[in-house]
Amino acid sequence: MDVYDVSDDLVKKLKDWKLISIISGKFNELKENYSKVNFVEHALIDFKYMEKIFLNVTLREDKCNKRSVEFRMLGNEQFSLKNRKYFQALELYNKSICYAEPNSEHLSIGYANRSAVLFEWKRYRECLANIELARKANYPARLSHKLDKRERDCQQLLEQQPPDVVPFEFKMNFETHAQVPYIADCLELRESGDEGRFIVTNRDLVVGDLVAVEQPFCSTLLSPMRYIRCATCKRENYLTLIPCDSCCSVMFCSEECKQQAMSTFHRFECPIIDFLHRMFNKIHGIALRTTLAALDLYPTIEELMAFCEQPENQNKCAFDLDYGQLTPQEHYRAIHGLVTNQHLRSVSDLFQRSVVCAILKHFIIEYTPLKDHLGGEDGRNFFTDLLFRHLQTSPSNMFGIDLVEQVNETKDDQTHSSGAYAFLSLINHSCAPNTLRIYEGTKAYLFVLRPIKAGNALYDNYGAHFAIFNKQKRQDTLSMQYRFDCKCEGCELDYPTFFRMSHKTSVPLVTDDPDLKLLGAYNYEFAVSNYRKYCDFLTQYGDAYPCKQISSAEECLKMALHIMVDAVPLKAKM
Repeated sequence: MDVYDVSDDLVKKLKDWKLISIISGKFNELKENYSKVNFVEHALIDFKYMEKIFLNVTLREDKCNKRSVEFRMLGNEQFSLKNRKYFQALELYNKSICYAEPNSEHLSIGYANRSAVLFEWKRYRECLANIELARKANYPARLSHKLDKRERDCQQLLEQQPPDVVPFEFKMNFETHAQVPYIADCLELRESGDEGRFIVTNRDLVVGDLVAVEQPFCSTLLSPMRYIRCATCKRENYLTLIPCDSCCSVMFCSEECKQQAMSTFHRFECPIIDFLHRMFNKIHGIALRTTLAALDLYPTIEELMAFCEQPENQNKCAFDLDYGQLTPQEHYRAIHGLVTNQHLRSVSDLFQRSVVCAILKHFIIEYTPLKDHLGGEDGRNFFTDLLFRHLQTSPSNMFGIDLVEQVNETKDDQTHSSGAYAFLSLINHSCAPNTLRIYEGTKAYLFVLRPIKAGNALYDNYGAHFAIFNKQKRQDTLSMQYRFDCKCEGCELDYPTFFRMSHKTSVPLVTDDPDLKLLGAYNYEFAVSNYRKYCDFLTQYGDAYPCKQISSAEECLKMALHIMVDAVPLKAKM
C-alpha cells in the first residue's frame, strides 16, 4: 500500500456511494490550500484510512539483534568463496550494522565483517577505518585475534592501495554573471506567456562549454541508496558508514554528518522513516525535505511565516537573490518562488495532491517532534500550506541527481538523490535538449550538448528524450506530469527514436569499439584525453542533427563527463 493506493480507493468509494460530486464541490469551494488539505484529512479520518495506515504500515522499525544476525549471515553468504559478491555483501553488512541494538556486540561484528570484505577488495585504508570502528564498538575479546591479524596485514599492504580518483576540476571559460555569480555572463533571463521564465544566451555557445555550476538549496537521498550513501552529504561512503542510533534506515559517513542530520531534517523524519519510504515516492520526499529545510531557517515558525508573507519574497528566482549575502534564507527565496501551476490543475489533480499532503502532514505532526515546533493552529496551517506548495513545485522543478549509465541497471539505480536547484529550475524542457547536467556529489555542472546560437534558449530534458520514446509517449508523459503540451523541435519535427534513426553519409563516425570499451570500463585517463574530441565533433556536425553518429557521440560525451567527475558508483568499479 502506498499513498496513491489510498487516494484511488477513497475516490472509488466516493463514486460507489454517489458522494463524489458533493465532496468535489465542497473541496473546490475552499479557497485556502490548507483548508483543502484539512478537509481531505477529515475525510480520511472519518473513513478510517488513517487508522488503517497506522495499523498496516510500520512507522519505524526497531533495532533488533535477531534481524542484525540474519542480515550478517546473508552477507557472509555473498562474501563466501563460492559467490565473492563484495558489493552485495557490503550492503547486507550495512543493514546488519543498522539493525544492531546499541552497545551490542553485533554492531562491532558488523564493522569487523565489513573490514574483511574491504581487505579482500584491497581497500586497505577503509579496512583500517572499520577495524577502528569495531574496536570502538567493543569488539568481543574472544574474536580480537582475527582483527589484530587483519590490522597487521593491512598496515603492511597499505602503500599498495592506489589513490582514489580525484574529480576533474572543470572551470567556466566565461566571466561570471553580474547577478548570478555561478553562471556564465552570457546567460539572460527571459519571460513569455507561452514559455514562462526561461534562459537564453547572448553569444554563440559550442559543445562542451560549461555555463553553470550550482549547489542545491537542499537534497534528499532516495530510499534504495540508504545503505550505500550518507543521508546528509549524499557521498557514496558505504565502506565506512555508521548508523542512526534510533532507526534502521539511515546511515552517515561521519559523526559530523550524523549530528547535522539529527539537529535538522532527521529529528523529524526519524520517528516515521519507514513509513515515509513505504508510502511516498521521491517527489514527495524532496517536497518534504524542502519544507523541513525551510522550517530550519528560523528559530520559530512565526519568523518563517513572516518571511514567506513579505512581498519581496514572493515569486522570486535565482536572478533576484543577493549573492553578496547568500544565506540559506536568501537562497530559499528562489525555491519558494518556483511556480506551482495551480491555476492549470484540475480538481482531481488537486484532490489527489491533497490526499498526499494530508497523509504526510497527519503522520509527521502526530508522531514526531514537529507538533511542538509548529505550536498552535496557525503554525500547523502554515506548514500544511508550505508542504502543499512544494508538492506542486517539486515534479517540474526538482532534479534527480544521476550517476553514469550502467549496463543492466535501471534508471532508479542511476539516480541516488533529489535536489532543489534555483537556477536549473529556470531551464525549460526539450525532447531534443541542448544542455546536459552532470553531478559531482550534489554539485551540478551544466554543459552545452549541442551548438547554441546567440539569442536562442537553453533547454534541458525532463526525462522524455526523443531518442528513447516516441512522440505520443513523450507528449502523454509531459502532459500528465508537467502540465504542458510540448512543442519542442523534437516534437514539431517528429524526430525518430534511435533505432529508427538513419546514418548520414556526410557525417563520419567519431566513436569506435575501443572507445566504447574503455568508456564502459570507466577509464578516467581515456575520458580526460578524449572528451574534447566528442565536443569538437558535435560542434562541427551540429547541423546534421539528428543522426546515429551524433547520438552515439553524445552518449560517449555523457559517459566521459560522468567518469571525469567520478559519478561512477563503487559497485561499477568492482
